[in-house]
Amino acid sequence: MAREGAGCGFPYVDILDKESFRKVCEGVSQVLEKTGVTVQSEKMRKALKDYGCQTDEALERVYFGREVVERALGTSPQGFEIRAREEKNHVHLKPGKTTQFINACGTSLFHADTQEAALPTRKEFYDYIRLLDALPNLDFQNCFPFFGFQKVPECMKLLESVAAKYRVSTKAQIEGTVFDNYRFTTEMAKAVGADLCQIVNSAAPLTYFTETAEQIFHYTEAGLPFHFAAGPTRGLTSPMGAAGAVVSNNAECLAGLVMAQAVRPGSRVWMNSMIMTPNMATGKPAFGDIGNSYTDMAFNQYWRHYRIPCWSNAASWTSAKTMDYQAGFEQSLALLSQALSGSTVISYQGGLYAELYASPLKAVIDDDVVGMTKRLMRGIDTSVEGLSLELIHETGPIPGSFMESDETLENWREECYVPTVSSRQSYEDWLRTGRKNVVELAGDRMKKLLETHKAPRLDAGKEQALEDILKDAREYYRRTGRISGEEWNIYQEDLHSPDYPFA
Repeated sequence: MAREGAGCGFPYVDILDKESFRKVCEGVSQVLEKTGVTVQSEKMRKALKDYGCQTDEALERVYFGREVVERALGTSPQGFEIRAREEKNHVHLKPGKTTQFINACGTSLFHADTQEAALPTRKEFYDYIRLLDALPNLDFQNCFPFFGFQKVPECMKLLESVAAKYRVSTKAQIEGTVFDNYRFTTEMAKAVGADLCQIVNSAAPLTYFTETAEQIFHYTEAGLPFHFAAGPTRGLTSPMGAAGAVVSNNAECLAGLVMAQAVRPGSRVWMNSMIMTPNMATGKPAFGDIGNSYTDMAFNQYWRHYRIPCWSNAASWTSAKTMDYQAGFEQSLALLSQALSGSTVISYQGGLYAELYASPLKAVIDDDVVGMTKRLMRGIDTSVEGLSLELIHETGPIPGSFMESDETLENWREECYVPTVSSRQSYEDWLRTGRKNVVELAGDRMKKLLETHKAPRLDAGKEQALEDILKDAREYYRRTGRISGEEWNIYQEDLHSPDYPFA
C-alpha cells in the first residue's frame, strides 16, 4: 500500500517534435563529450576516470563519452520507492506513468489578514507541516520553509525543520542542505527508519564544486535517494534560447547521474528542473513567466524518454505578492503544462512570491486545483460502460431523462471533482450564508483540518534519537563558531518553551 500517483489516461504532450527532440538529445551528448564538466573534487575525478571518462587534471575537467553515459543510464533505476514514516505514504516514482504532487517552498509565512510575510514561529511552522500532512492531494512534502523558524540560529534552521517534519508528518520528505548539515539529516532519516530525499546543486554552467561531490559520496553510501538541480537563469548562466538552456541544464544533470552510478551503481537519483526565464529589466528570474513552463515541458520530455524520474518547479513560482488572480493564473497554467507533459513530480501547493513566501490558506485552495488536475489527467472512459449506449437507447428522446438512472447516481463522483473550498452555491444561498470568498472558505477548512488531523507521535526511542542528533548538531556548530553567544541565548528561549518541541 503506497501513494501511486496520478496516471494520465491519454498520451502526454511532447512540446518537441521527433526531429527537434533528436537535436536536443544530440546537443546534450556533444556538450558532455566536447565541452565537458568542471569537477573540482580530485576524488570524484578519479572515480569517473576509473569509470571510463576522460579527464583533464589541469582544467579539472571531465568529459563524458556516450558509452559511459549509456552504461550509467542502464544502472540508474527507472523509477523507485521513497519510504515515508508510514507505509501507506510510501511514494512510488514512475517516470512516464504517474505524477506526484508536493508543496512549494518558502522562507517566510504569508499572513492573509495582514498581507505581510514573516519568518514563522515554532508553532506556526509545526502547524503548517501538520496541515500539509492532512491535505489529500499532496503526496509528499517539500522543504518548507527552507530556513526554518524564529529564534533558531541559521546553521540549525534546516535541522530543526527536518526534525519537525518527522515528528508531525507521516508523508515522505524532501530536504535541501546548507553547510555540512546533510550529515545530521542523514542520521535523522536512519533514526526514524524512513528516507529523506536530498538535493545536489551543481553550479551553472557545467560545474560541480568539491562540496557537491562530497554530498554524492555521502548519499550513495547512505543509500538515500537524491536529485540534481542547478537552477540556471537563461541568458545568464545558460543560453537564452529555450533549447540551449535545456541542453546545458540536462548535461549538468546527466553528468551528476553518471557520478552517482560511478560511485554506486543502482543509486536512486532523479532530476529537478529549476531553469528560470529572466526579467531583463532587473536581471533577476521572472517568476511565473510562461518560459519557465515550456522549458520544463522539454525537460520532462527528455527524462521521460530515458525513464528517469523528473521534477518540475515551474508551478511553484509566481511573481505575485499576495493571493490574487496573478498568482492563480501564473501557477495554474504551469501546473497544467507540467502535468500534461508528464513530470514525475510537480511542486505547487502553497507557494507564493518568488518561492520566498508560503501560505497555508493557499495550500488548502491549491490542493483543490491539484484534485481537479488529477481528474483531468484521468481522461474519458470509452468502455462499454463509459459509452452508455444501452442506457441512451433505453432512455430515448424527450421526455426521457438520465437523472433517474442508477448510472447517474453511481458515476457522478467519478465524473466530477467536488471541491472542498470553492463555492458552488446559488447566488441567493451565497448571500444567505455570509458571502464567503474562497480564501475565507479555505480558512474554515484549515481550522477544521488542524483541529482534527493528528499524525501519530514518534515512539519514545525515535523521538529521543532525533533529540540526541539535534543536541550533537547544536554542540558541533557552537564549538565550530557557527552559533554566536547571542544566538545561543535566544535559541535557549526557544528550546525551553513550555510546549517544546511543538510550540
